[in-house]
Amino acid sequence: MLKVGILGAGKMGKVYARWFSANPHCEVVAFYNRTRERAEELSRRYGGTVFDTWEALVSDAVVDAVGICTPSHQHLAQIERALEMGKHVLCEKPLAKDIHECRRILELSRAARSKMMVGFQMRFHPVVTTVDRLLERVGKVYHAEFVFGLYRPGVTWRHRLIEGGGVLKELSSHLFDLLEHWVGELSAVTGLNRIIEPDREVEDYSVNVLEFRNGASGFLFSSYLERRSSCILGNLMGTEGQISLQFSPYDPSDSRVVLFANNVTDIPIAIPSEIDEVYPGHLDSFKREIDHFVECILHDEQPMISAAEGLRALEIIDASYESTRQGGRKISLPLGAFSQSDLERCFQRFARG
Repeated sequence: MLKVGILGAGKMGKVYARWFSANPHCEVVAFYNRTRERAEELSRRYGGTVFDTWEALVSDAVVDAVGICTPSHQHLAQIERALEMGKHVLCEKPLAKDIHECRRILELSRAARSKMMVGFQMRFHPVVTTVDRLLERVGKVYHAEFVFGLYRPGVTWRHRLIEGGGVLKELSSHLFDLLEHWVGELSAVTGLNRIIEPDREVEDYSVNVLEFRNGASGFLFSSYLERRSSCILGNLMGTEGQISLQFSPYDPSDSRVVLFANNVTDIPIAIPSEIDEVYPGHLDSFKREIDHFVECILHDEQPMISAAEGLRALEIIDASYESTRQGGRKISLPLGAFSQSDLERCFQRFARG
């Protein structure tokens, strides 16, 4: 039985607590949160000890695996300590606050004996796995696009630069991961990132034109200012057909895949009997993600999504930031030297519009 500790008791901490507890090979035994009361709420529901510091939880000999659901600027220190202590790690995206920290995490994970996985849970969504099965039917994909917007007026902790970033890191990082999963490696990004809402320190509006190494093109739009819907809308155009897809964080009925080949076919998406309480539109994808992570530990296999994918998403995002800083210049990947001062100058340019 794997003993699991969870760092962070916000929305994602609740998600991790539920699905680790539901796995027959796991027991959640420890919680930490900066505000202790939140950790105590989860402890009352799932059992386990509440720790006053994350260091104490990660160092506890009882804990075998750690789920990290804290702000991204804390991830490096927490992952480093956990891997040093021989713990398995499932860490929410973004993997770290910048690509330099991600590169360090990748080094640590490759040297560790324990398993490390990044939480790109959309890979496990029934809509996404349905597209996986259908992809060969549309031939070679030559264009792919995503639109993902939420309406989030006002400024919270997540809109501070120190907490990790705006719509690109929170929303688009998932979609960059899916685009490379389906189409191939990106070779260049041209980005327009802006701060529209006063007092935000990070982008709340982002448009990106993408070029893939295999010659395909792409487009991605994300925003905190979208009043119509919170749906994720995707489109994959191939030489022999097309796939349209959509799903949302909150409404299970938004899940849909349409295949345009010889005919137009609505592909049914079965709603699982157990869906997430916090993000019902994500169906059972968090369960599938955590079950996969646990199976990799039990059978000594490498997780589907490693620290390399976490680094890659941040590298693409930083290329978009650098494109904006340079007035819309196309930025080639892989990204070279990119400093914290470059990142800060990017956000200064966003604020000026």
